[in-house]
Amino acid sequence: MKIIICLLATTLSASQDSGNQISQKPKREWRTPTEIADQIQSLDSVTTTTIGFSKNGMPIQCIEVARESKTPIENRAAILVVAGIDGHRLLGTEVATDMITALLALPPEESAPLLEEHKLYVIPQVNPDAAAFYFDPVKHEQQRNLTPSDNDHDGAKDEDGGEDLNGDGFITMMRVPDLEKATHLADPDEPRLQIKPDPLKNQAASFVLYTEGIDNDGDGKYNEDGLGGVDLNKNFMHGYKEHGDGAGKWQLSESESKALADFVLTHQEIVAIVVYGQHDTLSKPFTETGKDKAGAPKKLAKDDVELYKLVSEKFVELTKIKNVEQPSWDGSFVAWAYAQYGVPSFSTSLWARPDPIEEKAKEKATPETIEEKPTNDEVSLGMRGRGGVNRQEMIAEFDTNGDGELSKDEREALRESMQDRFGGGGRPGGGRPGGGRRPSNSDENPAESNDNSNLTPSGVGDISQETIDELLKAAEAAGFPVDDGMMAEITSEQVEQYAKMSGIKIRRITKENTSTASSKEDIAWLAYSDDQRNGEGFVEWTPFEHPQLGTVEIGGWVPYFKTLPPTDEIDSITEQHTKFIIDVASRLPKVRLSSPSINKLSNGLWEVEIAVMNNGWFPTGTAMAKKNKRARPIVIRLEVPNDTIVSGQKVQRVWSLDGGGTRTWFKWILQGKPNDSIDITLYSEKFGNKIISVPLKETEGGAA
Repeated sequence: MKIIICLLATTLSASQDSGNQISQKPKREWRTPTEIADQIQSLDSVTTTTIGFSKNGMPIQCIEVARESKTPIENRAAILVVAGIDGHRLLGTEVATDMITALLALPPEESAPLLEEHKLYVIPQVNPDAAAFYFDPVKHEQQRNLTPSDNDHDGAKDEDGGEDLNGDGFITMMRVPDLEKATHLADPDEPRLQIKPDPLKNQAASFVLYTEGIDNDGDGKYNEDGLGGVDLNKNFMHGYKEHGDGAGKWQLSESESKALADFVLTHQEIVAIVVYGQHDTLSKPFTETGKDKAGAPKKLAKDDVELYKLVSEKFVELTKIKNVEQPSWDGSFVAWAYAQYGVPSFSTSLWARPDPIEEKAKEKATPETIEEKPTNDEVSLGMRGRGGVNRQEMIAEFDTNGDGELSKDEREALRESMQDRFGGGGRPGGGRPGGGRRPSNSDENPAESNDNSNLTPSGVGDISQETIDELLKAAEAAGFPVDDGMMAEITSEQVEQYAKMSGIKIRRITKENTSTASSKEDIAWLAYSDDQRNGEGFVEWTPFEHPQLGTVEIGGWVPYFKTLPPTDEIDSITEQHTKFIIDVASRLPKVRLSSPSINKLSNGLWEVEIAVMNNGWFPTGTAMAKKNKRARPIVIRLEVPNDTIVSGQKVQRVWSLDGGGTRTWFKWILQGKPNDSIDITLYSEKFGNKIISVPLKETEGGAA
């Protein structure tokens, strides 16, 4: 058993109060990359290796965590946890390292699905150079690594960065009253924020925004070529954007991203990956969104959607995180791990801003004011609030011959019935959340909706994935299912036409209209700063005499405020994600050989039959891995002389097995003497090797 080593030293200070000794735990501080590296090196009885180095020569380390059991550690499938790839997200590194201690401190029976049946790889800090910037005396948020860049194309790199002019310890923003270049004005409703002017509202721009600092290179521009770097989560192969901002000169151009990819490719036993970083595939499950022009899948293969949905539901249950902002995953490690390495891969930011408005609404809610909402299962069956319908029951109603399928006439009858009941081309509720038709005197276009909060991009123009999902359900209910090929070729114009025919609102992903109001996100962050963090997230705008620009205002968001929670939340977040990683481990494939069935056909002739089974929950390969030929085969080999095989291939392969006890059977006819021993070998890069030795004699077999 591995020795449990505490990663954090707890210092207690005592004070006397009325004769009672009271111990206080000091506030936890974020740890530097050097402190993280020292803690990793202090771990005894875990395997620690250095997989590469950062631009500044800092080691990138991997920790292998497992307990001894009847299955040799080297023969086990593994989960990989990756953190610190986005340098400004220190939380991931803290949770990844603390999770090791938490796992080893659990009773063995609780951690067994991970530490005794499988093993865990933890790479806690992929980008240590950027993480180190948090600990500078002057804070300026740095996400990228330290590869120099020439952003202004003047032949010099990183020569015009920001400076802390007002001495508050932060590099924030400057409002410069330059009417010739002005682009923004203060939001009349919230002067701390800024908006772009709307001439129809008699608004005019009054200032231009620059990063706090001076014009170091004398080119008339301010802080346009500061510390550069490559965003490691844009430097991987899947969806890589050539010449994209921060994407790097070529794929895997950076030592950090190359080290990570090399580690994964040389450890084919990795069967699932969890990333702690900027991307989110867990708080809101991804849906399939077609392909880009090069044919690369944008998000999930259709047959992987349900797997991600169920994992997401468990994640939200354990962590209570939901509806996190989902930036594009083009070029990210998690996209490459899923789409090209070929294993279930998940990413989470670990923390999201608490919504005070939502909390207040919960407090004020009463049974009389809460409208009953459908469950996830009801939604998937077509329920829509009080005007909903159970689609499966309705289909059964029109399946007059009871064959489980709808003929052309039965589909037509179903469609007419749904139109009569609900309107809108067969979609329950006709496109309205509460059901029923839209009032005829409505001024709103029934196929348009301006509410774009918490919507997901679909890859079809600016139309949201939620709209696409509604159209797909309507098409299916009307008897016209849409396949992957049709979705890959569909255009925005076609979606708009279908939506109009079906009475479904089109909800669009649009850029925030900064001409009329500040972004909802910024307003919510201000409320969180004011109400829950004592205003520490925002520096109030204050006049300052700039040496080159004259009177300006300096203020804005405090660096790291939107990415790091209070440190007193780290322990609870670690506890949640320790439970989640154990849950993922409990769902991994369990590949086994059944006991063989042997039948004597005649003297010296035998029939041997055996099954390969997956008693786990995850399939042995994702649908995406099968599509792109990245599935790793399970090899079955009959270890007998070639000339004894009458029928059946000596070596056979299984490319994928669904979970839940799915089996694939193999059969051979052999020549041999009674009680001759034969070996049947299962070989898998991901699930280990297994050998069954049996004598040639009658047996029923076939069991697990």
